[in-house]
Amino acid sequence: MHNRFAKRPHIIKPYKGFTIIELLVVIAIIVLLVSILIPAMGKALRTARSTEDKTQAKGIYTAMVLYASSNNDKLPRPSFIRDNFDPDITDDTTGNLMSVMIGRDFFTPDYCISPVEANPNIIDINEFGVEYDYGSIDGEDVFWDPLFNGDVENATASNPAYNSYAHQALVGHRAKTKWNSNAGSSDLMISNRGPREGAFGEATDSQSYTLQFHGSNASWSGSIVSGDGSSRIAHSTFPEGVAYQPLNGMPLGPDNIFDCEWNDVTANGAPDGMPSGDNWMVICTELIDENNMTAAWD
Repeated sequence: MHNRFAKRPHIIKPYKGFTIIELLVVIAIIVLLVSILIPAMGKALRTARSTEDKTQAKGIYTAMVLYASSNNDKLPRPSFIRDNFDPDITDDTTGNLMSVMIGRDFFTPDYCISPVEANPNIIDINEFGVEYDYGSIDGEDVFWDPLFNGDVENATASNPAYNSYAHQALVGHRAKTKWNSNAGSSDLMISNRGPREGAFGEATDSQSYTLQFHGSNASWSGSIVSGDGSSRIAHSTFPEGVAYQPLNGMPLGPDNIFDCEWNDVTANGAPDGMPSGDNWMVICTELIDENNMTAAWD
């Protein structure tokens, strides 16, 4: 007679693991996914940084326009801020210009460092252990921190520079007529800095940090901000829509925004070599007089 309560034999089922082939297939799939995702993530990160940089460059110009709104539409110039009646224009270096804006709380020092900055010797002043000296500004003798270094060309690990951005050169005809809030869409005001005189691929500039900002090392791409407040990423040192109109009646021509290539104001009796009406985006380390300055490149 069958005993339904009798113990049934315990059957041990063999454990089925992964075979070598299955593991290799899984690994191959993971490697494939990673190879697809990493470039996509890198591209997304670069795009985000480019967008942030464009916004930041525009923010710097917007702050300058805000300054101009209570200064007869004139954009800031350190020389005029120090003494509007008898300005010493040699004050108008890039370091002083950015330092003035920081000292007046239009933006903070970190805003001068581009999100796409590639030069390790260009950093936020407050990261170097120096700190921007707000306390020294008294509005009578001191109007900005003079230790705010803008010299990107001679920046080192022990003597870094604190600004990434270029601006319209404050010399010549354009400084007199365009450095104000009434400038237009073809007038560039703020940009990423560029390679020396807009050239690249040569021995001196083929390794320029500026070629690493938004694209490949084969060409320059950078944020540009026009006088009408619009901003975009340009993919050439001759941006589309930016043409120079010579002041002596010569025809329109393409404009290398990092080279002062026109001297046509001499036709009107201006000094020889005076920068005239073209866009010339620079980081200035020395302003010699109203027609001459020293630019820095890295």
